[in-house]
Amino acid sequence: MGNLGAPEIILIVLVILVFFGAKKIPEIAQGIGKGIREFRKASRDVQDEFEREVKGGGDTAARGSIAPAKSSCFYCHAPVPDGAKFCASCGKSLEPPKCGKCGTSNNLGNRYCSSCGEVLSA
Repeated sequence: MGNLGAPEIILIVLVILVFFGAKKIPEIAQGIGKGIREFRKASRDVQDEFEREVKGGGDTAARGSIAPAKSSCFYCHAPVPDGAKFCASCGKSLEPPKCGKCGTSNNLGNRYCSSCGEVLSA
């Protein structure tokens, strides 16, 4: 029980094809893909917010600021002067990354755009 062989899979595909029709299957697959993308985006947003709360200590992260306090580097936590654009210790940019697709400013540390889900360049 639970093992599907080739005949069972073919039968399932044929039943789906007959039930929904050949024209509806791409639409259904597209809807499922969008649903999965939205779920991943929502889970990333929740995870990012949780990490900001744990790392940032509360108020600025809870208000949704784009960049953390500039007194320490987001990546290596080395002290940096206010207004610095790069960390002198690790060399990483302290400016919020902008999405190349939609132009939205994102939080430091985000791997994906918070607006469109595009992968942010490093």
